[in-house]
Amino acid sequence: MNKLQPITPRQRFERVLYFFPLQLLFLHFKKNLFLLFFWVLLFSCTLNYFAANYGVAYQFLFPEYMGENGPVAFAMVGFALGGFILAFNLYTYILHGFRFPFIATLNRPFLKFSINNLILPGSFVVTYLATSIRFQHSQELLDSTDILLNVLGFCLGMFAYLLISLAYFTLTNKNVINYETTKTQKKDPDSPVKSKIHKNFRWYVNGSTKKEWRVETYLQNFARIGLARTARHYNRELLERVFTQNHFNASIFEMALVISFIVIGSFRESPYFVLPAAASVMLLFTMMLMVISALYSWIRGWTAFVFVIVFLGVNFALPDIPILNAENHAYGLKYDGEKADYSPEYITSINSNDSIVAEDFEHTLEILNRWRKKNQSATNLSAKPKLVIINTSGGGSRSAMWTMSSLMYADSVLAGKLLEQTFLISGSSGGMVGAAYLRELMLNKKQGKIGDLYNREYISGIGRDLLNPVIFSIATNDFFIRYQTIQDGDQWYTKDRAWAFEKQLNTNTNFLMNKRLGDYAAPEEAATIPMMIFSPTIVNDGRRLLISAQPCSYLTQNKPISGIGYTGALSEDIEFSRVFAKQNPMNLQFTSALRMNATFPYVLPIVSLPSEPPMEVMDAGMRDNFGTKTTLQFLYTFRNWINTNTSGVVIVQVRDLQKGRTEERSGRTLLNRVLAPLGSVYGNVTKTQDYNGDQMIRYLSAWFDNSIDIVSFQLKHKSDTQVSLSWHLTSKEKETILNSLDEDNYQESVRRLKNLLEQ
Repeated sequence: MNKLQPITPRQRFERVLYFFPLQLLFLHFKKNLFLLFFWVLLFSCTLNYFAANYGVAYQFLFPEYMGENGPVAFAMVGFALGGFILAFNLYTYILHGFRFPFIATLNRPFLKFSINNLILPGSFVVTYLATSIRFQHSQELLDSTDILLNVLGFCLGMFAYLLISLAYFTLTNKNVINYETTKTQKKDPDSPVKSKIHKNFRWYVNGSTKKEWRVETYLQNFARIGLARTARHYNRELLERVFTQNHFNASIFEMALVISFIVIGSFRESPYFVLPAAASVMLLFTMMLMVISALYSWIRGWTAFVFVIVFLGVNFALPDIPILNAENHAYGLKYDGEKADYSPEYITSINSNDSIVAEDFEHTLEILNRWRKKNQSATNLSAKPKLVIINTSGGGSRSAMWTMSSLMYADSVLAGKLLEQTFLISGSSGGMVGAAYLRELMLNKKQGKIGDLYNREYISGIGRDLLNPVIFSIATNDFFIRYQTIQDGDQWYTKDRAWAFEKQLNTNTNFLMNKRLGDYAAPEEAATIPMMIFSPTIVNDGRRLLISAQPCSYLTQNKPISGIGYTGALSEDIEFSRVFAKQNPMNLQFTSALRMNATFPYVLPIVSLPSEPPMEVMDAGMRDNFGTKTTLQFLYTFRNWINTNTSGVVIVQVRDLQKGRTEERSGRTLLNRVLAPLGSVYGNVTKTQDYNGDQMIRYLSAWFDNSIDIVSFQLKHKSDTQVSLSWHLTSKEKETILNSLDEDNYQESVRRLKNLLEQ
């Protein structure tokens, strides 16, 4: 009887060093940097290293589905992660499986490969669960039972996907034993049948001339380690046929999933199909990997070349392929027919038309007179009211919720005087969304459609998620073919993430703002509600597009003051309703005006307007985050009327960040030194605008004879809860915003505002 030979220390070391999971990890670092990039992103998002100020980590650690955080949302994220893990395994198996030919000798080769390729997925799952549990406990203050249910939901979702997919591969994939037992039933390899769907063709070339990776041991299952047997005695062609068949099944599975994901995107109108943002991100990563690996399984080494050719072809042919060149439009505008003239000559001509300016000036004077009559004291007709202007900053949902809650509370303390004495509201992004909703509620209150203007449910609505439908649209349609359309009157528009954003905004605000820009013309003209002026940035040349229900060409003037010999001033501002007079500007969906004013790059698509050349617009915050420029232009234009008919101006500035805040600079590493110039410029955009705004306000005294007071409502961020710049807020962030109403600095501002308006 033969005795088992004891293994030597060298053999033991080699079995550890050449352990299959460890070799696969080495493989990823040596040859799979593209794949590692996705894992780095996922780890960075989970650990709050990537886009920390935008709250990306919160989407992963505490996902939301249909307005609820719980096991179902976690299960969807787990299910999506299961899909990404499968794509990760398929990508590695298809591109690098041939380097480990012993796999073809194993029963259920892809399953065994996936088990051994567990270091990166396993590390991420452990990291995710540990970080999420800590976040739920410390930030969301959940009890152990709720946390356990969420974790179970995540695990069940992940394992459900993995089990379904692995069952498919277990039933369809073969190994060398299967081929040897059926060898006599197969046709001669030299058969003239060479179709790529035929199982005997030799279209797969696995790089047999390349050096194989050494493997001594591998995981037979999660509890047992086995010795890898050599595959050298097997015919090379037989091994190739095993890999070919496995990869063919994988490519069919991958393409079926990609198609199914795109089809799911067709049902995004239903809230049941809108996945949590984290699940959509993983879904996007999954589809990218599956498309690449499926193509690689068919065209192998030509994949990169084909991608470059396709990219260049699409890039140059894009203008001629409508389905690929689906621009985003502002809903309600007329895009077919005549285009607006967006030439420098035309812009200069309309901005220098004195008769139009005078007409618009007189029109606004009439509104100002109605405003004064409305705010005149019934007991003292000679008393002059304070004119209030609200400036609100951008900042996504945090600014929308803070603007609405801070103004609503202040108005309730002042018995409605704040909103009644407000003549103009300007600003950018989320702040204007919150202010617009409050203004709409004010109008509904006056029309008898609602009872309590200060109901907290309205604040809850403006704070609801807007990000999930946007990210889901990106993952399922926007990065592929945008084939869905939506009709508005006689116009057709492409459905994309912009449409998803507006639809969700209307849902969150009870469809009260589902109106046209022109619907606000009459109540603004009657001074029933304040005027609103939006000023999105024109990408083409950096100008500002002024969007208002009232004619306001007087704000586009940039003529030199008398005594200044300068004639080269550029026209900075363009009036929307004048330039697009033939494109039905007053039919513009009001939510589209809000969206154009809040188009943060990449999150929402840049809007293309019907002009020649096409005018493209994005976030107003790029030029004027607080609406200061618009306010000062208005004050300068109507300075004589304001000096005569008011007791002064009060500018209420609503800020989602504290003014003059300082942020600690990260360590002076080499990477920080490289990125510092770009990061400093971009990160200080708001501060730069503060400096410019303060300087312009300083010069007010040179041409404004009345008093101007600035009252600031500043959102106070806690050291342990920095409210993220996002269209999604966590429960803790919402609590921080509402608790800021009790902060001393805000309460002092409200008292000061009350004293000013009572003077």
